[in-house]
Amino acid sequence: MIMIDKLIETGRYYGMEMNVEKTKVMRISRQPFPVTIKIDQKQLENVKCFKYQGSMLTEDGRCTCEIKSRIAMAKAAFSKKKNLFYQQIGRKFEEETNEMLRLEHSSVWC
Repeated sequence: MIMIDKLIETGRYYGMEMNVEKTKVMRISRQPFPVTIKIDQKQLENVKCFKYQGSMLTEDGRCTCEIKSRIAMAKAAFSKKKNLFYQQIGRKFEEETNEMLRLEHSSVWC
């Protein structure tokens, strides 16, 4: 008996069913190829990547997809804060410039 068949049988014993439409499979290998797993004569969908506990897993086992995903998330977060950051810098620059101009105009030349 195949491991998946044992899982299905044990689940049914306890009154649980596996949702074939929501269940996906992925084989992680340097030379990926589709996996054929059937449940109740229905083929499970093969996927190339998916997110698991916040990390992107790919069929080739590399982390380039994960790195790109994290860079994209960082860019999005920074772009949300960018306007606030530049507003604060602009305001501070303006205050310092005004202070320097006040000091320059108020100094006495001998």
